[in-house]
Amino acid sequence: MSGHQYLRSRTRTSNVSTIVGIALVLFMLGVLGFLALNARALERYFKENVRVELFLKRDLKEVDVMQFRKELDTELYTHETHYITADEAAELLKNDLGEDFLGVLGSNPLLPSVELRLNANHAHADSLKWIVEQLKKDPRVQEASYNAAVVENIDANVSRLGLLVLGFALLLLIIAIALINNTIRLAIYSKRFLIHTMHLVGATQWFIKKPFIGQSLWQGVIGAVLAIGLLVGLLQLAHHYMPDLLAFTDVPTLAMLFAGVVLLGLVISVISTWFA
Repeated sequence: MSGHQYLRSRTRTSNVSTIVGIALVLFMLGVLGFLALNARALERYFKENVRVELFLKRDLKEVDVMQFRKELDTELYTHETHYITADEAAELLKNDLGEDFLGVLGSNPLLPSVELRLNANHAHADSLKWIVEQLKKDPRVQEASYNAAVVENIDANVSRLGLLVLGFALLLLIIAIALINNTIRLAIYSKRFLIHTMHLVGATQWFIKKPFIGQSLWQGVIGAVLAIGLLVGLLQLAHHYMPDLLAFTDVPTLAMLFAGVVLLGLVISVISTWFA
């Protein structure tokens, strides 16, 4: 093998290793980004399933119940309402207990109720407390209740998860920049004699950097495309084995994730090449 062929072989190997390094790092960042985006969707899902039970007066007429639900549906904090009659509540309790308690009591002591599901933006401890206090003042409402501990746990766990994901993302980003920077430095080091020769003939720094930056852009794009391919493959596997994991992911979210991977690949590659 001639010296020229050997140099071309080393350059090709260096380019391939750079692209593979970029792709693997972007793939890891993409997985983390997917988990972060899903965490927000899961938070919204859990918060929109927070329920407030509004027990109505026993002698309330059907038309008054419908009017009450209509008023609730117009509120900004309402996601959905569901009316449960006293008979339906008794049937649900009978199924839960496994026995007919009405036969013992002789009458139905349960009240009709409206199940209120809140929008995620209002499913916070302070907002819920204010909403429940306001609804208790309504003359049609006998009692209002909700599980305060569940709401507090959602807020606390989401905050901890957010800090954990943010810290891990920063750590992974630093590792990614270091890995890509070292890979690109090695690739440039292999062409040090060519760069030195260009310096000797009076080439400017921008003239020397321009082809390397152009090459790094292509490497960033190819690495990002490979990373997206790996992410799509992983999502297909997840959809097959863990379909619930993708239940909260929509097309705009995935498009945002893939666009972020491409942008991050370009930015990291260009910055690393510029300083290398």
